[in-house]
Amino acid sequence: MNAGNDKGEVYGRHLNKEVVSATCEMVINIIDGTAGRHFDKEIGLNLFKFYSEKLCKKL
Repeated sequence: MNAGNDKGEVYGRHLNKEVVSATCEMVINIIDGTAGRHFDKEIGLNLFKFYSEKLCKKL
């Protein structure tokens, strides 16, 4: 999660649980490409992997 203030400062942290009482503002960025996951043996997690449309067309 990222949260910003009126000074243009942005803070990011993991968000595990949230309760929204009245309103919630969200920004969703759409990317050109495909999102998938791959297993990273070093840290032991399935991580996001983003592929561009240009790369996908070449494969």
